[in-house]
Amino acid sequence: MAWIKTMTLINLFFFAHQPERLRPYALRPNEPRTPATIHNALFDEELNATVFRKVAEKCYYPATQMLYEMIEKYSDSDKPFKISYGLSGTFIDQAQRFEPELLKIFQKMAKTGLVEFTGETYYHTLAGLWDNSRNEFCRQAKQHSDVIEQLFGKRPAVFRNTECLYNDDIAKTVQDMGYEGIMTEGIDWILENWRSPDFLYSSASNLPVIVRNYRYSDDIGYRFPNRSWEHYPLTAEKMAGWCAGDTDEMITIMMDYEALGEHIWAETGIFDFIRQLPEELFKYPQIAFTTPTDAVRTLSPRGQIHVGPFQTISWADMERDTSAWLRNEMQQFCFEEIREMEQLALASAQPEYIRAWRLMQTSDHLYYLCDKSLSDGDVHTYFSAYGNLFESFVRLQTAITDLKHAIMYTEQGGAK
Repeated sequence: MAWIKTMTLINLFFFAHQPERLRPYALRPNEPRTPATIHNALFDEELNATVFRKVAEKCYYPATQMLYEMIEKYSDSDKPFKISYGLSGTFIDQAQRFEPELLKIFQKMAKTGLVEFTGETYYHTLAGLWDNSRNEFCRQAKQHSDVIEQLFGKRPAVFRNTECLYNDDIAKTVQDMGYEGIMTEGIDWILENWRSPDFLYSSASNLPVIVRNYRYSDDIGYRFPNRSWEHYPLTAEKMAGWCAGDTDEMITIMMDYEALGEHIWAETGIFDFIRQLPEELFKYPQIAFTTPTDAVRTLSPRGQIHVGPFQTISWADMERDTSAWLRNEMQQFCFEEIREMEQLALASAQPEYIRAWRLMQTSDHLYYLCDKSLSDGDVHTYFSAYGNLFESFVRLQTAITDLKHAIMYTEQGGAK
């Protein structure tokens, strides 16, 4: 694969995730909480099924089948079409419960050898920010890797933390777990001295770091349907021309999978754009596709990036920091309440209680509590499952209390 070093590589990554949404407080069953009943008592299975099946119809099935056909089309080429996915554990769980046929398409993709599945925390959590030991973070990462290996036949080699959360210490923990690289946001300030996001870098501990080209990623994932955007309409030919004019080594395009058909409707032409993109890119002899693991094993880092523990970056909102989840007192209070439950939950030795506690850690619950305004506030409101942040707080905080009481009641010899 030495020829790759003379190419401009396209690293195309999609992230798919669905949270387990909480029941309204008033609609929780009036019955004792037990390990057998705790999930149904706290989580809204009907809403989860409705949302998952709606998104599956608009996005997951058509997008995954389309991309599988594209991979098959170019599989015998000297430069095949390759993509990578991040699938959260909660997405996988819901697919198994509500749409098991969907996972079979992903498994067919895995068998081509041209699709990579990256690692992350199973429950899509902020556990990497809890403490310096990151024991819970490591447990969730291992659980996720175990399931990815079980389903798709290969253990993840590259890690993409929840919402691309990254600092030097998180990178060191990921390295110590045995991962070969990590993916994060190509935020401008970490690329000091006008460095390009289109190279491989290394962390302070020398773990290879892939950074997202947020301009190209957001051109597709957000700006594509915007008729007031100066580059509208974005065509595959236009995007291929931009990439071909880039003389750097690797353009990493990362976006939410749900952009295809759910956030950006099929009527906008988003599926046609993705379908035509490889054909337009392959018109340029210097262009090829890669996966994250191929990239970290082939390319050499072009410098280090340094992000201190109080400078943690992410790919969320304009600030691209932790403020999407930890900005206000409601978020901080719930974050601490959940974090402080660690010993109580684990000591219960009840798998269903531990799972419920981890499902409450899912970053979406804190995201729904964000009180930002303007465009960021609109995005938080759009994604909220509960309508407003006060209802979100009531659902989360009462669920935390409910679970605490259930664990303590069981420990005192109550319900089994």
